[in-house]
Amino acid sequence: MTTIEAVGEDEHRTDPGVERRARRLATRTFRPSRSWPAFLAGLVLLAVAVLVATEIVSTLAGSPLRLVPVEGAVALASDTRWNSPATLVVSTALVLLGLVLLAVALVPGRGGHLPLWTGDPALSVGLSTAGMRAALAAAAREVDGVERARVRVGRRSVRVRVSSQLRTADGMREAVTDAVRVRIADLAPLRPLSVRTRINLAKA
Repeated sequence: MTTIEAVGEDEHRTDPGVERRARRLATRTFRPSRSWPAFLAGLVLLAVAVLVATEIVSTLAGSPLRLVPVEGAVALASDTRWNSPATLVVSTALVLLGLVLLAVALVPGRGGHLPLWTGDPALSVGLSTAGMRAALAAAAREVDGVERARVRVGRRSVRVRVSSQLRTADGMREAVTDAVRVRIADLAPLRPLSVRTRINLAKA
């Protein structure tokens, strides 16, 4: 099959101050909650706290449950030096785990919705990524000669791949790019999206 590519830029211009406020609100609104990492970390900490508390209470009551091998841990700690390879490996692993948890908590992930421009910086409206893909694919299929269309939506770009049974694509790539850009303009995403089009033609 023959492949043709075209790149288009989507110009989305608004008042800079209003757009900045709208983007901040959209970031807070549609930022992933990180619920699963927080739940797992909290569950592990809760289990450790309950285990330690149970061991302490049972020891104070005179009947230690010995759920935790305290004697073995104390002996191991007393015989292990700070500069020993085992200590360094465990310490490094714990530091890395802590950094990973901090990164998960602080770095915003990719949500499942694209914020849309509403004209009001106090109002946030989002369209699901699947909904955006479907809308843009439908726009591409409306172009004459296009048989199938697949769309991938990224943070700042849209990749459109269309298939046609035609052997030549005179003006098709521009038509597909323009149709997708018009649909993007109608939906008005808060962040501008560039359009990259690829056309697969029938073999000559």
